[in-house]
Amino acid sequence: MAKPRVRYSFRNWAGNQKANPAQIFHPKTVDDLIEIVHKAKSENLKIRCVATGHTWSSSSVVNDDGFLVVVKNMDKIFEPVHVEGDVWNVEIETGVTVKDLDDFLRKHDPPLTMACNVDVDCIRYGGILSMGCHGAATHTRSLTDLVDTVKIIDASGTMNTFSKKNDSAEFCAAALNLGLFGIIYTYTLRIEPMFKLQMRDTRPPLHYYFGSPHIGGPRLKAMVLGNDQTQLFYWPSYSSSRSTEHERVWVKEWHRTDLPYPRTTPLIGPRLWPIAARNADQNLYAPNAIHFWGGMEHLRSSALEMSIKADENFENVVKSWNYVIDQVHELAQRNEFPLNIMLEVRFLRASQMIMSSMYDEDPEAIFATMELVSAANTKGFEEFSSKVAQHWMENYRSQPHWAKMWEHIPGIVPYLKKQAGERYKKFEAIRKKYDPDGMFMNGTFAQLLSHKCDLF
Repeated sequence: MAKPRVRYSFRNWAGNQKANPAQIFHPKTVDDLIEIVHKAKSENLKIRCVATGHTWSSSSVVNDDGFLVVVKNMDKIFEPVHVEGDVWNVEIETGVTVKDLDDFLRKHDPPLTMACNVDVDCIRYGGILSMGCHGAATHTRSLTDLVDTVKIIDASGTMNTFSKKNDSAEFCAAALNLGLFGIIYTYTLRIEPMFKLQMRDTRPPLHYYFGSPHIGGPRLKAMVLGNDQTQLFYWPSYSSSRSTEHERVWVKEWHRTDLPYPRTTPLIGPRLWPIAARNADQNLYAPNAIHFWGGMEHLRSSALEMSIKADENFENVVKSWNYVIDQVHELAQRNEFPLNIMLEVRFLRASQMIMSSMYDEDPEAIFATMELVSAANTKGFEEFSSKVAQHWMENYRSQPHWAKMWEHIPGIVPYLKKQAGERYKKFEAIRKKYDPDGMFMNGTFAQLLSHKCDLF
């Protein structure tokens, strides 16, 4: 008589994704990773990877037909290597958290920092790139665009090294591979000597940037182009009036500076945003400036984020933002409050990574990444975020952040395939070289890439 199978279960940080994998592994070495791949191959099972589970999409979900590999213990940081001038490289295993990397680089002689810094503390305490899907915000480029090399163990158990020097086309697929090339072992990131940023907080009236698109768009563009990084927040006031006349927006601007560093750095918690986000200038070391709030990992939330390519005068950014504001006020009149934390927008240059939501042939194109965030299990959030996303898709050709919520949007897969044109086909052709039978594939991405597999 066969023994009953042990039941394993997984739930992500936000609680919106669950799985029952055939087995869960916690590897500590590269040899462990290779052994897991060989075991999956011999049993004809699939593999997906996860770090701390700060991913809202089903990217990490694998059920009875697969193994879930938790890479949190793959946390080695190799000694930084000086390349030339102010350019350094550091190789990290994919379980390394942003906080651990920041702390490690500060202690180096000379002190170093990432040339970009992730600015969401949920990610700060999770793996940086455990699945190769976080194109997180920076002051100029997405994080994956500052990757120099990536090492991946493919479906045969072979270690492959991808770099721009060796094969630019394959690198642009592997650097943001959605966990579809294999188990990512390490990333090598470009870093630089520690620098300081002036962080400026202002709270102008909402209508200054988001009144008339004809006026607000150019104002927004001038501010974004004048900063190293720009981020704006809006939290619903839910007043009895639909008027936005008295509402404000929290604007954060960053500039490199040589001015003195202060003795203390205030932490801003979500509940204190309306109080703490007052007009202020602070000169901080880069990690402190970018990681400007703490405790976000304790606030379980739901989040949808989509990227919109800014038009010539940023008028489409203003319009896409205002659509959310209008919906918030309209729903409030019916005592419906699906958005209860924030609407946020960040700005990044285009990416050359094939699967990036900010891919564009013009590397200087600017994208606005709009994010809707509410407390986990907020009534009506999925319907609200889906409606907003569909409006952005129909009017502004928006693309989703792969690690956030997006699979609940009706028609999203055929829409993305149409928008991508030949890009997805190019990615799939490269991917199949390293995983021809789809060991690392899951159902969602199989549809997106038109991958044919008996298990889907």
